Amino acid sequence: MKKAITVVALIALLINIGYAQKASKADAQQKKEEAKKNKDEYKKIKDELKNYMKHPEQYKAKMDANQADKDSADAQLSRLKADLKASQDNEAELQKKVAAADDQTKTLQDENAKLNEAVTAAKETDMKSSTAKGTIYKVQLGMYKGFNINKYFDQPRYIGYEEVDGMNRYVISYFPDQETALKFVADIRKLGLKQAFVAKYIDGTRVYEWSENPKYKGKKVPDSLEDALGATKPAKKGKKHVKEQAPE
Repeated sequence: MKKAITVVALIALLINIGYAQKASKADAQQKKEEAKKNKDEYKKIKDELKNYMKHPEQYKAKMDANQADKDSADAQLSRLKADLKASQDNEAELQKKVAAADDQTKTLQDENAKLNEAVTAAKETDMKSSTAKGTIYKVQLGMYKGFNINKYFDQPRYIGYEEVDGMNRYVISYFPDQETALKFVADIRKLGLKQAFVAKYIDGTRVYEWSENPKYKGKKVPDSLEDALGATKPAKKGKKHVKEQAPE
């Protein structure tokens, strides 16, 4: 057993020696090639120096060319640095302008909000005031004992009109939600205003929700107000105004 182990160890040693010798030869070859390369470069430099010594004008021309290249590179680098600085300065200036514009916009928004609050407060004061100065007139809609819609006027309501295709649409606004508006419609219909209904507006634009009205369920949504009026019941003869029907 010991003999077998010795033989294996000997073989391994011989293999390592072979690799070492091979690596040593490779290193020697590499060093030889590097030495030859250095020798060639040295010879080339030596030949160039000899040539310059024989022809100094060539040496001067080469040095002048090198200096010109260096000056050109330095000038280009200076221009690039100047362009970079100008770009950074422009960016900083633009950021300042954007910040100033943002501040101005915020200031204007705040001023508009304050003005709107002031206008609303003024309107509320006018509507709640029962002792207006000077001579004024009010229109009485009716007088009822068992009918009370006072709760709808805890907040100011405005009666206005909208001109639509040669007609005047009269509206009462504003209501905070559809449920309150529907309750108000149900109450004022008791006053005889049977054509009253809730209209929806988004950002000041009226939105027709045709499908919300059971009368028109399954019918094509009209493309215009004229089509919508045509889809409703015609006004009776002798009437001088057109009743606008819309989703309730």
